[in-house]
Amino acid sequence: MHELDSFFVPKSIAVVGASSNSKKVGNSVLVNLLEVGYPGKIYPINPKSTEIAGVKTYSSVLDVEDEIELGVIAIPARFIKSTLEEFTEKGIKYALIITAGFKETGVEGARMENELIEYASQNGIRMVGPNCLGLLDMNTPMNASFSNQSALQGNLALISQSGALITGILDWTLNEGIGLSRIASIGNKADVNEVDMLVNFSEDKDTHAIMAYLESIDDGPKFIETAKNITQNKPIIVIKSGSSAAGARAASSHTGSMAGSDSAYNAAFRKCGVLRAGSVEELFDAAFTISTQPLVSGKKIAIITNAGGPGIIATDEAERLGLKLADLSADTQDELRSFMAAAASWHNPVDVLGTAMEDEYDRATRICLKDDDVDMALVILTPQKQTTPKETADKIIKISQEFDKPIAAAYVGAHDLNDSILYMKQNGVPAFPFPERAIRALRRLYDYSVIKERNLNPPKPSLEVDKAKVREIIDYVRTKNRVNLLGSEANQIAKAYGIVAPITETAYTVEEAINYANQIGYPVVLKITSPDIVHKTDFGGVVLNVKSDEEVENHYHTILSKAREEYPDSGLLAIEVQEMSVPGKELIVGASQDPQFGHLVMIGLGGVYTNYFKDVAFELAPVSEDEAGNMLQSLRTYPILEGVRGDKPSDINAVKDTILRISRLVEDFPEILEMDVNPFFVFDKGNGISAVDVKITISPTKE
Repeated sequence: MHELDSFFVPKSIAVVGASSNSKKVGNSVLVNLLEVGYPGKIYPINPKSTEIAGVKTYSSVLDVEDEIELGVIAIPARFIKSTLEEFTEKGIKYALIITAGFKETGVEGARMENELIEYASQNGIRMVGPNCLGLLDMNTPMNASFSNQSALQGNLALISQSGALITGILDWTLNEGIGLSRIASIGNKADVNEVDMLVNFSEDKDTHAIMAYLESIDDGPKFIETAKNITQNKPIIVIKSGSSAAGARAASSHTGSMAGSDSAYNAAFRKCGVLRAGSVEELFDAAFTISTQPLVSGKKIAIITNAGGPGIIATDEAERLGLKLADLSADTQDELRSFMAAAASWHNPVDVLGTAMEDEYDRATRICLKDDDVDMALVILTPQKQTTPKETADKIIKISQEFDKPIAAAYVGAHDLNDSILYMKQNGVPAFPFPERAIRALRRLYDYSVIKERNLNPPKPSLEVDKAKVREIIDYVRTKNRVNLLGSEANQIAKAYGIVAPITETAYTVEEAINYANQIGYPVVLKITSPDIVHKTDFGGVVLNVKSDEEVENHYHTILSKAREEYPDSGLLAIEVQEMSVPGKELIVGASQDPQFGHLVMIGLGGVYTNYFKDVAFELAPVSEDEAGNMLQSLRTYPILEGVRGDKPSDINAVKDTILRISRLVEDFPEILEMDVNPFFVFDKGNGISAVDVKITISPTKE
């Protein structure tokens, strides 16, 4: 039995704040427990009553002679601390705090919530809430919430930071015929949070798929490690809201400016095998389909329809989402042709025509599913005069039970077809009113099938690196109270981790600049360097193709003059002398630290248009070899790297290697907040890369 099961299958419940007033939350909780048929003992706590809804009341939990496993609290916030003290005296270890008025209200509310957290922690009390709707378990059954509805019994569990969303979902699921196992409103997450609930739901035998609506994740690394273990056995599908701008921060580097919160969440979910839904409808469609259908071995789908238009819509959606229409074999087509009308189509989509009845649907679907090229099937039905929706649904249900391949139905309509849709759902067949929803759900099933086959803990690639050199440089920079490394320092760090970069030296006098230029060999590049100047090209702080001592001297003074004019308060102005790089295809690679999940590693289109086109891909460190390859292949510009219109292929393996080395660098040195390599040149296959301009920002020294 999991520690938190006492919240869902308690032997007894005290409702503190139970009331005979139907407008009070305490009344709703008590009535819901009674109406759902909760089998345990219920103890309403109300010092002003002797009986509520036919149940004897008590002035305090201390007046109850029997043991109480779970205490539900629905009284004003200022009285909850003293109530927890009574819980401690009574030996109640589990508290569901529905009451609002805590950190969501401001400073004083946050102070009261922190008091509860400290007291509960010191006295071994686990808390759900405060500021939540409550908890439901439809297999106990138990409804310790103030929702207007309970749910149908089923195998889908839901975690939500929004209690109001749950009330709407409960009403919607009744209309959709979808059953739930456990529902948790976690509110302010003062103690029990989304990770705790994920673990509990993963161990619940009645839960086959876990859904979540999340506004924030408290402990990103713990969430990832926990979800990794769960998704290998049960799917997790999440809606993450508020991430378009929330969590984004001002950043000095290109990588940091593009690595918003949404990028981090997407990368985190990929890392641990969590599916991300774009809507509540998609959340439930995916969860129901994955929980009822067998895993799929491939992307190829057969579509059986009685109408051409919906079949084309399904085909377009399948292609858009990366599913493939199966190529039906000649034998399959011959078998279909043997009984279908002359006007029908035995190609995929298979059109059985509007006159088709249940037997024709049955034969066509079975024949398609027997084809080795078919991984899954979608049956589409539109309501014609000859159509037999219920009888066809019976056939689809039977086929689903007999075949080890996924099947979904799209009954296009509502008034005449809703009963059949509900009937199929009740018998474990995903059924939808439109084909697009069915295709999206089948795509999610495929995605989860891939996750099940993935190694979510791949081995680290073997890389030779010089950690001691990097530590020496970072420690030196901190002695100077700087957070932005000079170009030569960042260049040395890149080289210490095996990233090819041009020779770069820092000159504090024109004589030094000339000397370095001669050592490196002309032509060279001159760049302004200062911990306060990040984007050098914006004011002419970079000069390419410098060919002589005279040019070095002229440009040296010009660059410094422009820099002082543009940045009058900047310190440590010097000139970097760099080996002139041969141009290649221009990319950007880097890393940026996300406050919740750690370092995001980025690869994308480089150059001055990086921030405009934003053709970039992110993964959380540590990045595996497969992830590095997937990052590159996800770029719209990837075909250019493969070679187009006569261009030679680029050294893609060298780019992957650089991604892995940057990932290892930021993993080894978490104090690196941001790293940019832009431009990052990749040359023809076999000729490697060049990290032309490396920028690194580290966290300040801790006091």
